[in-house]
Amino acid sequence: PHYDIHFYPEEGDAVEDAARMGERWYERFARLFQHEFEQPKPIILYADHPDFQQTNTLRGSLSEGIGGVTESLKNRVIMPLTGSYADTDHVLGHELVHAFQYNLAQGRSGAGISGLTLLPLWVVEGIAEYLSVGREDALTAMWLRDAIRREDLPTLRQLSTGDYFPYRYGQALWAYIGGRYGDDSIVDLYRRSLRVGWEPALRQVLGTSSDSLSVDWREAVEAEYLPLMAGRQAPGESGALLLAPSTGAGEQNVSPSVSPDGRLVAFL
Repeated sequence: PHYDIHFYPEEGDAVEDAARMGERWYERFARLFQHEFEQPKPIILYADHPDFQQTNTLRGSLSEGIGGVTESLKNRVIMPLTGSYADTDHVLGHELVHAFQYNLAQGRSGAGISGLTLLPLWVVEGIAEYLSVGREDALTAMWLRDAIRREDLPTLRQLSTGDYFPYRYGQALWAYIGGRYGDDSIVDLYRRSLRVGWEPALRQVLGTSSDSLSVDWREAVEAEYLPLMAGRQAPGESGALLLAPSTGAGEQNVSPSVSPDGRLVAFL
């Protein structure tokens, strides 16, 4: 009832299940954002990622790393069905958060898409990741442990420069805010940010500054992960480094395979 779903007949059975996922996400987000769509939103579902990459609903080409897209002006979701229902559910939930974000920005209480474009990317993408993945996520935990180990956990100001990955760090920061102040504060912050900007909204809603929040967040991450790493051996201490960027071998070497006699290793 809340979406106009476009798909090829061959994928109809899977789309029926994806439609149920979409309605389930809608009920969650409509309650959280206290907002209803004024009309059904289009969702364009492709059977797989190669088909999705060939879409003509968007300008330009799509890379393999793009899981889905939500257009701001037409407010429609374009995405493929993935290799698992769990992944499809996550991508669909993430994109539907964007649909609510855009819809709120375009509504009477919003400041238009211009207000949304002025927000740091981690604010927008981090909310979508947090609300679709949740507070406990092994991948994000790995990022946080590594950042603390290297003493490179960004502050909010550093995160807003675009030099740090907005999805993982954004999810982690919103998980902290939601856990400390409640998830309703996330919606209040987003709504207020559309009208007055991120920094003023932070002071008005949470009564704190980005610098103070950065310190509190870092202390919470250190308290969570430093005890887990105490006494652990660093990866670089567990073996001899055979290849490094300085050897001309590239910055990433993946999928190693040892030869049957154990003398050689092949990799990409």
